[in-house]
Amino acid sequence: MKRLLAVVLIAAITLLTSFAAGASEVATVRVWFAGTAEPMMRVVNEQLLPAFHQAHPGIRIEVDFIPWNELSPKLLTSFAGNVAPDLFMHGQAATAGFASAGVLEPLDEYLEKSPGMLEDFGASLDAGLYEGKRYMIPVYGSGTLLAYRADFYEEVGLDPNNPPRTWEELRESALKLARKRGNRFEREGISVRIAAAQQDWSPFLWQNGGELFSEDGKQVLFDSPEAIEALEFYVSLFDDAIADKRENQPIGNLPVLAAGAVAQEFTTVENLKTIATYAPDVYPNVRVAPPLTRVQPAAWYSFAGFFMAKQSANKEATWEVLQFLTSPEALEALTYSLSGLPPRASLAGVPHVAEDPNVIAFMDGLSAARFNPNIPIWVNARDALERQIERAIRGIVSPAEALRTAADEVRQLLADLGN
Repeated sequence: MKRLLAVVLIAAITLLTSFAAGASEVATVRVWFAGTAEPMMRVVNEQLLPAFHQAHPGIRIEVDFIPWNELSPKLLTSFAGNVAPDLFMHGQAATAGFASAGVLEPLDEYLEKSPGMLEDFGASLDAGLYEGKRYMIPVYGSGTLLAYRADFYEEVGLDPNNPPRTWEELRESALKLARKRGNRFEREGISVRIAAAQQDWSPFLWQNGGELFSEDGKQVLFDSPEAIEALEFYVSLFDDAIADKRENQPIGNLPVLAAGAVAQEFTTVENLKTIATYAPDVYPNVRVAPPLTRVQPAAWYSFAGFFMAKQSANKEATWEVLQFLTSPEALEALTYSLSGLPPRASLAGVPHVAEDPNVIAFMDGLSAARFNPNIPIWVNARDALERQIERAIRGIVSPAEALRTAADEVRQLLADLGN
């Protein structure tokens, strides 16, 4: 009997010891943030990590801040060595490459079990959509909308409360706003880009009812009649009576809109924040127009966000961390530190959004947001488009020839992938 009791006691002590050890185990979740911006690092280290660890004693977050230019190479190496972080931040353009390689965890099932997230994030979740699955939870965004100088509008008799809504109105306003002395512009009617022109031209394509690719990403559509008409209009904005074909450069710390070198331009929230910082006397005259429309309204938007690695050893703990880092409270702090757009509709009323009508305009523009396609060859396709758009702008080829040449090149890329 004594021997049996001893065996039972030993078994009980072993069980209690095992339970205590299990209860004290802490799950570690490794997170890579993209970028080394000091304001973001302070928010993460001084606010977010202490708050999470206090609320979740069973989970420990280990954070690294990776410079943007080192992010993709480090991720490729870590995936190859099976030592990838559980979560990593990247731009939406990374979605297709990593998802097609099978290294990302789809997030749809997690989202469906998290009431309110799908509705609050809304269309911003489509930024991480690849072949019908969502792989990214957005953290902060950017968009491109028409910003203009209200004082210049008044100077030429335009209504600053009624900015252009159509292509025709945009061109007419640019002609009125332009100021030249001889062959030199004192003020361009509008500034449109040659470098990175795809980003500025694509909204005209979408506004005209066109698409870059088919929904499955296997067919090139950007040489359609709608696309050619959109590029013809875009090229027309480089009219010698409207704008210079040379790229505008900031004047010191001042963007060209703040310096008065241009009357209107397609720009981002980040650029507007720069104007507010370095030209606070000018900023009250800077306003943002709603997305232009032709067949439909559309505007280019992009988001960076968090991806979960498929090889993560503790996905439930990783999801807990991901939910926290993309909670309204965390995103309010992160988007403020990065001067970016919050991806959740519930953040439209936070001070750094609600107190600036221009940021509100960008939030409102999300209803017409369109994103670059998440396909594995996108970077090469974008580069081909930009080369040919520049040739059309400089008059080397017609818009139709430019798009057809780019389309042929991209179709070959798709063929090489077996599509």
